[in-house]
Amino acid sequence: MGKRDRRRKRQQAKQAGAAVTKQKHVPSGEPSVGERVLLPTPEAPLIELHFNDGITDDAKALCRAYWDFTQPGTWARNVAQIGQTTFVSQTARTSCRVSLLTVVCPSCTMPITVANRSEMTATRLWNDDFPLEPIPARAVCQDCRTTAQAQAAAEKALEQERAAAADKRKIDSASAWLGRSLHADEPLSYPTPHQAVGLLALAEIILRNDLESFGPLKNLSYTVTASTSTDIELFRDMFQAHWIAATTPATTACFTYNEDDQAETMYVDAVCWTFPRWLGPTTHEAATAAVDQLSKYLADHTDAVTKIVQSLEAGMAVDYLNGLLTDRYNELPIPEHRLPDAYEHALEALQNGYVLEQVIAEAWGAAAASAAWGQRTPGLKPGAVSSASVTNLKRRIGFAKDRPVPHYSVPNSVPRPATHSTAVRFLAERQEADAALARFRAIHQRINSRDAQELSHDPDDAPDDGWTRFDSKKWLADFMEGKKKPDTTPAVTFAAVTPTGDLAIQTATEQEMRYTVGGMPEALPLDGSATLDALVPVFEDHKTHKPNPVATRMIELLGGGFGIVNGTVVFFQTPVGSRRPRDLDDDHQELLWAAHTAAKVTAES
Repeated sequence: MGKRDRRRKRQQAKQAGAAVTKQKHVPSGEPSVGERVLLPTPEAPLIELHFNDGITDDAKALCRAYWDFTQPGTWARNVAQIGQTTFVSQTARTSCRVSLLTVVCPSCTMPITVANRSEMTATRLWNDDFPLEPIPARAVCQDCRTTAQAQAAAEKALEQERAAAADKRKIDSASAWLGRSLHADEPLSYPTPHQAVGLLALAEIILRNDLESFGPLKNLSYTVTASTSTDIELFRDMFQAHWIAATTPATTACFTYNEDDQAETMYVDAVCWTFPRWLGPTTHEAATAAVDQLSKYLADHTDAVTKIVQSLEAGMAVDYLNGLLTDRYNELPIPEHRLPDAYEHALEALQNGYVLEQVIAEAWGAAAASAAWGQRTPGLKPGAVSSASVTNLKRRIGFAKDRPVPHYSVPNSVPRPATHSTAVRFLAERQEADAALARFRAIHQRINSRDAQELSHDPDDAPDDGWTRFDSKKWLADFMEGKKKPDTTPAVTFAAVTPTGDLAIQTATEQEMRYTVGGMPEALPLDGSATLDALVPVFEDHKTHKPNPVATRMIELLGGGFGIVNGTVVFFQTPVGSRRPRDLDDDHQELLWAAHTAAKVTAES
């Protein structure tokens, strides 16, 4: 009954409108100016046709024919009846649009518009049930959609501007954070030996690989200390103590921020690291200074470094044992409660004189024996074999005190912390330096014992042995006047140490020996060596005369107190009670070579 009622109402509306049309008839086939084009009839309109500006009368006629209908759901003409299909569809779409007068936008309540018959069909209303009274459309109109899109675009642009501003504040804050870290004040104390070994390993990695920064920790395929967690703890503590600095490359995601986009905290494993500038103006110089300071500091803590090596190697032995059980014998890992026992057994062996390779051999035997026991013993609980391997390790280490133990190489599968190789190398260098220093002291004591007596190094107190001392004032006056005198000084054998650290035994005249040092050398008494003196440059130019750390250390070992020297330094022998240069004998040459070796090893370590 509903369809019949609507059809009856439309027929009545047509009849009523016909009378009005006869009274107000427009003779032209086109609407008058300002007249609306309402379809199917002006009296009972369902749609309104709107022409685009600037179209021709033919296009208007085509549009009217295209949209003409008498009954909703049926067009008055097929597209093919109007003209060529593509042309008609394209012209209708570009020349006009239609408003559905009884289908309004749920947002603005204006009639929705369609551009062609396909869009009309898509409304699902183009049928006998086409509404005669205004109803809301299922979607908002194009104008509302355009407005909403524009508003959304504006809000998105505003949000992007806010995000960009926030990102800039975060970048500025993070950059300031990194700047403060890099230029932090010098710390007031040294780190612990364990921390110093970690810093030394970091410095060596930077120098060996010529890096500007190290890390981030989360991207490393190895650990600096025993584990990732201890790495984070080390870097956090050393950052807070100003021994290392966070640096680029870094992103804003490496920091946390407060409500004002100011950096508050930092993810230790996400940033890169370097040494702060209080150690040196560049990364290379800062790392070199760190190696020098930390090596000197650790030289007084060799026992602590030895314990660090033993602790790391005990952990490596336990990792090796665990790997054997799980990878080779398909057993469970060592139970959690037995891991401390395994570590203590391995550490005890290392402290009692075992080397790591021997502990590895015993761990291999313990794992093999436990696996064999498990295969011939049915009904064991899970983890029993792994637990037994810890007991077997202790037993084998105890038995090994009365028999030789083989050395097994540590496989590459066992993780090696960076601090392990650094600490082992440091201890080896210290042993070498101690041996060189002991040899020097023995020779030094032998020579001093032979020449034991109180000597004065004041030139005015030296006995008159017919030797004319070098007159620096007269030499300078002659040099300024351009006077040259023949070299009549006697030949002498001496030792010259260059800034590169090389030592050479040379024979030349006394004047040439002085020129080896420079135009204005100064005699430097060596109070700890009665029959040795040195010549050092007086007016040294730091560009021409480079620092000479080896000669500086040799002067310290031989009892001098000049401090840091630059340029080439000459050592020569003197008679007892005199300052007159004489040839270096074999004993004094041996002494200088021993001092050079000890000084060089000390400088390099």
